[in-house]
Amino acid sequence: MSKSNQSGDAVVQRESKKLKRGLTLIPLTGLIYFTVCGGSFGIEPLVGYAGPGLALLLIALTPIIFSLPNLLIVQELQTMMPAQGGYYHWIKRAFGPFAGFLAGWNNWVVSWLDVSIYPVFAALYLSAFIPALDTGATLFGIALPASLLQWMVAVVMIWFVAWLQIRGSRATGFFTNSLGVVMIIPLMILAALGFYAWFKSGVTVHLPFLPGGEPVHFGSLTAAFSTGLFVVMWNYMGWELPSAAGDEVVDPRKTYPRAMAIVLVLAILTYSLPVLGSLYGGAGEDGRYAVWGIEASDEEAGVAADVEGYGVSAEQIDGWGVSSASAATGWEFPEIGQAVAAKITGDANSPLALFMVTILTISAVLSMLGLFIGNSLGGSRVPFALAEDGMFPRWMVIVHPKYGSPFIAILVVSVVYTIFATNAFEFLVVADVFLQLLVVLAEIAALWMLRRTEPDRPRTRVPGGIPGLVLASVSLAGIILIAFYSQIADAGWGSIGVALALMSIGGVLYFPIRKIYKPGVHDVDPFEQSAEED
Repeated sequence: MSKSNQSGDAVVQRESKKLKRGLTLIPLTGLIYFTVCGGSFGIEPLVGYAGPGLALLLIALTPIIFSLPNLLIVQELQTMMPAQGGYYHWIKRAFGPFAGFLAGWNNWVVSWLDVSIYPVFAALYLSAFIPALDTGATLFGIALPASLLQWMVAVVMIWFVAWLQIRGSRATGFFTNSLGVVMIIPLMILAALGFYAWFKSGVTVHLPFLPGGEPVHFGSLTAAFSTGLFVVMWNYMGWELPSAAGDEVVDPRKTYPRAMAIVLVLAILTYSLPVLGSLYGGAGEDGRYAVWGIEASDEEAGVAADVEGYGVSAEQIDGWGVSSASAATGWEFPEIGQAVAAKITGDANSPLALFMVTILTISAVLSMLGLFIGNSLGGSRVPFALAEDGMFPRWMVIVHPKYGSPFIAILVVSVVYTIFATNAFEFLVVADVFLQLLVVLAEIAALWMLRRTEPDRPRTRVPGGIPGLVLASVSLAGIILIAFYSQIADAGWGSIGVALALMSIGGVLYFPIRKIYKPGVHDVDPFEQSAEED
């Protein structure tokens, strides 16, 4: 090996050793929570598009048949190989460097297109308090469109989070915990008011299984199920993403499984209680459920055109406080909270109703900030792990001398997020989910392979022996494949074709990247990294 290559390898190893282990149970729990769940926001379309009955069924079943098997599989892989880069190393160890690179590439692309949207959503919620974010403004005679103002707010948020993450994973984790406590209080108030309104009325509202009370048959069920399943899986996925910070977790073999167990319980409560209380507490009766989370297919026609087939008239929608003619979006939790308060007080503009709108809007902004923090963690740690393994430029492994964070990688992805922080990429949510679920399928296969090739490595195994592993694998892979089939059958190959094209780009880039950056850099031994923690 040449002197320059030896020097390059030494630089990589020296920088890697500077990473600080600061993620104990509490801050890690906050980061995983805001990766997997992040509050109830985002679940509203499940009700509007899938129907209230199917929505409640999916909220109840998904943690059992999707989240729990996913959690158990990630737990075994993480406790066997708690290295920086997480799933990149799991898949690489099982199937080689090309498969590992594609896994890292897929989820890195997801972070560009999906994670970048959260600051924009936060700006949209803030428009309730800053009207210029919705209407635009004029400054010194210069017209500033709303989209530009929203982008500016998003950029401020992105670089605040970059500063926070540079200060270390521990500080970031504790910040998300504080954020989570403040964010979840309004949602629990909403749930409590919903149950109070339900019990006070003494009547259980009749809610249909599918939108508009459609008869349940193969066609109607497939259409509702395909959309609903992708929405609920998007709200329950991401268990493996924080594993990319494996070298920053204190005692990862114990801390990570405990944090995941806590988050699973919190996620179930976060989704089920506000949705159930709101549906039966005033925001679901008389067809109101039909406008939950609806996006108008034609903004000029408004949401009325999308729900009129469900027996809901424009006059009814206007009476609920949603303009049938002009509103491009239906109800999100601020409007749902207003409807619940109106059920109690009889007035949609009562102090309680306005209070609920205000606190739930603030909660939504905090949720978007937390989701951005949690999901962006892997966005910087994956390129760091790839660089550490000789698959990205070596300068991306430079670690902050004081805070022990991969600050160059954090700065690079923050620039990417700044570029992609635009509404133009919202249509790629299905593509994002598809790419991330492909990585989950690869993790299932990797676990089976590593059971065969690394049988004696210490790990917390999926309980139940081989039958338990079969059950977890079949349940998780089955629901993923059903989601793929339902999406293709209902909407065609459009978004999934985009996802496959993005993955193909990574496959092509692998070869020049490996030729340019790999020489002189040894493969990272993830078991050696794990042994250092022991």
